[in-house]
Amino acid sequence: MAPQPQTNRPLTQRRFFHLRLLPAFFLAFLASQYLLWSIVMPPLSLSWPAQTVPEFTALEPGFTATVEWFLSAWRPKPRIPPRPGVLKPPSPLEQPIRPRAQVAIIIDDLGFVQEATEAFWELEIPLTFAVLPWGRYSKTHAREARKRNQEVILHLPLEPLDPQTDPGPGVLRTDFSPEQIRQQLRANLAAVPGIIGVNNHMGSKGTQDRPLMQLLMAELKQAGLFFIDSLTIHTSVAATVAHEHGVPTAVRDVFLDGSGVEAIPAQIDLLIEKALTAGSAIGIAHTRPGVAVALQSAMPRFEAAGIELVHVSTLVK
Repeated sequence: MAPQPQTNRPLTQRRFFHLRLLPAFFLAFLASQYLLWSIVMPPLSLSWPAQTVPEFTALEPGFTATVEWFLSAWRPKPRIPPRPGVLKPPSPLEQPIRPRAQVAIIIDDLGFVQEATEAFWELEIPLTFAVLPWGRYSKTHAREARKRNQEVILHLPLEPLDPQTDPGPGVLRTDFSPEQIRQQLRANLAAVPGIIGVNNHMGSKGTQDRPLMQLLMAELKQAGLFFIDSLTIHTSVAATVAHEHGVPTAVRDVFLDGSGVEAIPAQIDLLIEKALTAGSAIGIAHTRPGVAVALQSAMPRFEAAGIELVHVSTLVK
């Protein structure tokens, strides 16, 4: 009898057939998952709200995790606003530039002493020279200072408290008549060429006398000059009256050589301290031997403190 043909394939062939169907089954599974995901989820867009992915309680946990992974991969990251009250520190380029503290130095008593005055011509720093009227060298010193691009002001003699003290020629006294005050003041102003302002020489009595200061400031206002109160006495009303008349003014802070040349370094430190505290300060020195050298030696102190040296006209208000 002939053998019957086999209708069933061998086991190895059937397994091979099943393995070939696996990619089709996997693609069908992915298609069904994608179809289900597209039905349940809204379409993604760049305007997807920055909120938590909704929970899919009706779906299996594995599918929910898959959806969250897709969303985290494709959804734009939300912008997190800064917390209220927390400011971003400015960059170095955005930092405001703080102005440097300024110091002006006035040199008093020019016009009578030659050698001690000439020592200041070599200082290449801004200085303001206060020239006494009617001195032997008053005009010469004023012109030389202007030639060196320095400021010149009138060092106006005013009456001191001590009647035995002589303030020199051109003094204004409290017992002068208003006309005497005006005539003497105008003569003093004309005696020193190139002046742009005035400060007082002595005057511990004159600067306390309001009528005298009112006459003085009215004349300075008309002449377009500023006034620096040397503050030879703390009860001076000169700066107050100057403001009342609209005359630009400022007040001396430190006498640099009032206790001698050897005390200048300590007084300069005090001047720097006042400038750093208030933003500006005015120091006054005199045409005495050794003062110019002491000022030159003190320049590194100003530089180390970041101080800018200026003419006194910069500081009047």
